Amino acid sequence: MITSSQRLRIVQDLEQLPGAEWRTLVFGHPALHLEVLKAIARATTRPLPVQIFLLEDQLGIAAAAVCEPIAASAPHNTLDALLFGRAERLVRRLGVSTQPLLLFKCPLGRQAPIVLRSGECAQQSRDLTSLLDGIEEHAARHNLGIAFIGLTTEDELLCSVLRSRRYLDSEIDSTARLEIKWTDFDGYVDYLRTRSKNAAKIARNERNRNRRNGVCIQQVRPSTAETQALYTLMYEHYRHKSGRDLPFGPELLPLLVAALGDDLLVFEARRDGRRVGTVFVVRSGCVGWVVSVGIELRDRPNDFTYANLLFYHAADWAPALGIKSLLYGTAVQKAKLTRGCRLVACRLLYRPHGRFIRLLVAPYLLVHQARFRWKNR
Repeated sequence: MITSSQRLRIVQDLEQLPGAEWRTLVFGHPALHLEVLKAIARATTRPLPVQIFLLEDQLGIAAAAVCEPIAASAPHNTLDALLFGRAERLVRRLGVSTQPLLLFKCPLGRQAPIVLRSGECAQQSRDLTSLLDGIEEHAARHNLGIAFIGLTTEDELLCSVLRSRRYLDSEIDSTARLEIKWTDFDGYVDYLRTRSKNAAKIARNERNRNRRNGVCIQQVRPSTAETQALYTLMYEHYRHKSGRDLPFGPELLPLLVAALGDDLLVFEARRDGRRVGTVFVVRSGCVGWVVSVGIELRDRPNDFTYANLLFYHAADWAPALGIKSLLYGTAVQKAKLTRGCRLVACRLLYRPHGRFIRLLVAPYLLVHQARFRWKNR
């Protein structure tokens, strides 16, 4: 229950957030960087309403949750897409949907959408309980479901509290994390050798082959015109791999370049002077988040530019810049495992807004969980 010294405030406009206090709260959570949230809200290819649920006390923000409210008439619903997959359109034509909904998720990253002020575990637990009480009271008043997407095993407190509140639970695609435990590429190869002698040999061979093919990777500060060329690489790469358009438009990159300063790391690969790859990384403290990557698809020799951009070059620059963890996405997980990442299981926790949808979704989530485990066994 929210105490007399606390209040729940729902911020509808990111400009209304107290900037300095928010930056302190989300330090170490690059996907929740205020300038990142603002840029994404402006650059997404579909309307992205964002609400921030703030639990405030006499010291300021005690806890916060990032939410995308899904109206009953909304044409796009990430939760429906996750649950029903290719059958989503058919299911929705039959009148079955999880919306209207409060969908708590990071707009682009698969990271926890709730942050708690630093402090003792007991106090954080009380603050989390108060925040969830406020969210659930708001949802009950407006007959809304509640879902949290992207929680991991590292968010055990939040997962445990949600399960105790009878949220339905299912595992979804894992995300990848590279823990930096070395000081340079040679140390990285030694680390790989502790996992697999073959992986260490592959890494060195792939880096050497990339260099022999004339590929040079370096950090750049792109101009507005150059960000358009980098976006084209990302768009075509994403379209080729997923069959879908990027969820953001070309304006995202110049917005990030202008707003983030040294917290945006842009790397570019050139082969014999021609741009053939790029990766954008947002950092917050000692954590880096790989926002997007693009690799040239035409006239591409098999020189492992992708692996060099995302892993082998990072093995040098990340420790040099004080990065301790690099956060990747959900694609090509076997390749990331081979190159030293650990996979972190992600979870979906959902509380339906009505008894009927709960009766329908509860057994479906059990099937969803079993199918996911079978697929990833």
